Amino acid sequence: MITKKDIDANKPVIVKWAKPLQSSGVATDGVLAGQAPEFIARVEEEAELLPQLRFIESDGETQDIAALRVRANLMNMNKISGAAAGSQIDKLSDVTETIPDVLKDTLVAQPFTAYTYIPKTFLKTNIEHEGFIAKYESLLVPSVAFSAEQIAIFGKNTTADAKGIHALSGILDQLDAVAGAYLDSTSHEPKDAKAPQGKYGVHWNSDSTETDKTEFITINAGAGYDIIPQIDGMIQQYVKQRGKRKQAKIFVSSQLEAALIAEAAKRETEGGDRYFFNDNGNLTLRGIEVQQLDALDNPVNSYNDVILIANPDSIAYAPVMDIESEAAYVIEKKSYLTSVDVMFDVGIIFAEDVLYADVDYTPSN
Repeated sequence: MITKKDIDANKPVIVKWAKPLQSSGVATDGVLAGQAPEFIARVEEEAELLPQLRFIESDGETQDIAALRVRANLMNMNKISGAAAGSQIDKLSDVTETIPDVLKDTLVAQPFTAYTYIPKTFLKTNIEHEGFIAKYESLLVPSVAFSAEQIAIFGKNTTADAKGIHALSGILDQLDAVAGAYLDSTSHEPKDAKAPQGKYGVHWNSDSTETDKTEFITINAGAGYDIIPQIDGMIQQYVKQRGKRKQAKIFVSSQLEAALIAEAAKRETEGGDRYFFNDNGNLTLRGIEVQQLDALDNPVNSYNDVILIANPDSIAYAPVMDIESEAAYVIEKKSYLTSVDVMFDVGIIFAEDVLYADVDYTPSN
């Protein structure tokens, strides 16, 4: 057990949220063992989006997603033409196979680390015996939660730098890939009118002379625009691509939420907007709750403000259940240099259940 006496002696500290390091059944000296599920649970308590996603506990770097969505394609077992019409088909390959739709079936957790300096005076005056782990968590958890949500939403797998937001493909990046696959490369028409768009309104602009004629619909939230009817059109597309509307939520930034509330306060409901405020005080549109996310207030990786409609259960969040923190005393700073190491990945399981659009605040005139 790490005590205040250890802190006073400037001993190195290891906090391992996983299985205790043991020798003959006893925790190794200098190691304070906590439980990874407890740390993960606290991260989720501080986070806003992560606790709503499908939680997949991972014990290693890669984790297969077992969940599949299958829309059965019932075929006629009898031959419909030829001399043998009416008799049973010869083999299954004569008819169309039922194939499940999965965008990403394997999650590959990426390693992340965060470090900071904790002043010696703070440790001396605030830490006593087993209270160390609680105090340490209180410093780590909120920042880990916010950073993890930013990575989960805006992450892009690039080699631009060592920032965590460039370590894995986040939700928006995966939706961009869905949008890129929506149109046929030759006809420039949708491969399937009911296929997921990924990014709202992707279509072929036949009047454009540009090489890339794919266009998207931006939600105009600037002065002079009606926002709710635009989002209503986005909801219609979400339903068209067979998204689960009853399980969906609309995630917005604080700026867009404020604009929506202001507009809702002025609009009459007889026109069919069907909006109201639920018991949580959140605005609902067509029965879908609007929830503000702090992470959307701080877009990165060339993204601007966005709106996201999603059934959270169709997005997987898989942290590796082995979290370790280390601290070493740095005399010139009179502080402990501390770091926390985590691993996780995020993946869209059912692309039809997730749709996003850019938001623009340019006034209409």
